[in-house]
Amino acid sequence: MPRSKLFGVTSTGWSVFRGAFAGWFLDSFDLSMMFLLVPTIAAIFFPSGNLTFALIGAFSIYFISLVFRPLGGVIFGHVGDKYGRKTSMVITLIGLGIVIFLTGLLPTYAEAGILAPMVLILLRMITGIFAGGEYGNSSAIMMESTPRKSRGRVGSLLQGGYPMGYTTAAIAFLALRFSYGASGFATEGWRFMFFIGVVPVIIGLAIRLRMPESQLWSDAKKKKHIKKSPIRIVFSRKYIGAFLSGALAMTGIAWLYSLTLGYYPTILPIFTSIAFPTTIYIVIAAILASFVGYFTSGYVSDIIGRKKTIYIFSILGIIFAFPSVYVLFNSSYGAVPIAIMASILAFVTTGIYGVIPAFLSEKFPTEVRDTGVGSSFNSGFIIGSWSSVIALAIAGSSDAFLSSVPKTGTLLLVTAALIIVGEVLLFASAYLSKETYKEDLEKTE
Repeated sequence: MPRSKLFGVTSTGWSVFRGAFAGWFLDSFDLSMMFLLVPTIAAIFFPSGNLTFALIGAFSIYFISLVFRPLGGVIFGHVGDKYGRKTSMVITLIGLGIVIFLTGLLPTYAEAGILAPMVLILLRMITGIFAGGEYGNSSAIMMESTPRKSRGRVGSLLQGGYPMGYTTAAIAFLALRFSYGASGFATEGWRFMFFIGVVPVIIGLAIRLRMPESQLWSDAKKKKHIKKSPIRIVFSRKYIGAFLSGALAMTGIAWLYSLTLGYYPTILPIFTSIAFPTTIYIVIAAILASFVGYFTSGYVSDIIGRKKTIYIFSILGIIFAFPSVYVLFNSSYGAVPIAIMASILAFVTTGIYGVIPAFLSEKFPTEVRDTGVGSSFNSGFIIGSWSSVIALAIAGSSDAFLSSVPKTGTLLLVTAALIIVGEVLLFASAYLSKETYKEDLEKTE
């Protein structure tokens, strides 16, 4: 099948896809890199003596960037709706690249004391703002360049930039750990995780500067449909329900992601006897299973609709929550069963991510789509991102607790219960949404 005809997307549309994918890949690389570095950040950016405190602090620094994403969604959604998706996408990519590179230059706690985590927090805030502008632009421009009948599938491929970025970060992490060794990585090797992030920035910029603008947005501009304040329309009585249901969906997904793919790199080596690098291999297997879940949910949603697909995946997530987590926290099962259950859990929980580009884009008209998608998508991270921190805080707060968890199973029960909470939130978002998979994206306000 000719490339220009794949899923009915033209060659111009695939040019847009490459530009959108590049930024989402970088966003994922950064987020995943921070998850992988949580144990390292806990050790070098916090005082020693309380492992749980350091872990919660490291997770919190990671989540700070997610909390600031809604601000970026509004700012760069506004830019995208008023001045074009492409312009906004170039700005966010450059901003992300600069901040990621600067993070690799930071001093550690041993070198700068409390100033080290404070500056890291500041840089993660700025990272969150630029990253928050990525998704709304990338998702909107791609969905506007895709035929109605294949928006779910193409959106799932775009969403695939996340597991691909995560996999690349995991491979880079492995390579640097092997090259530097455990002690060398903790002193200098971790910095190169951030420096590597410059590579996708350069490649992404080369692609984005050549890609076309969204035709739907260009048509809206020619017809003088561009709005002075897109965010006011998104929060108007007409669209507030669409915003809230989208934000609720993303709260559930962020909540689930934090308890699975975001949880694995830290939890597996601490709470099982499985050592590095096997834990990273398990994470990579789960990431790839997640990608299969993306395409599966996207494909199915083109046939039966977004709502029913979300219902199915939510129910599967609830069914597998306790048995999957039980195996994950019992090292006696061995690496292979743990890898299988970690992958199954990733498939049924994070796999629904594949529906999100279409699900959110179909809620808003062209003139405010960037702002609507960006703000609703990123708002979900304000609460959803904290689930793993909440799990650790509920289960206990001392190093003695950490050593006893494999016997007590407290964290196992808390994690499984919180996964079910995330699935309920996701199910509710679908229930409160109208079905949109047959919607025409050319609609205007």
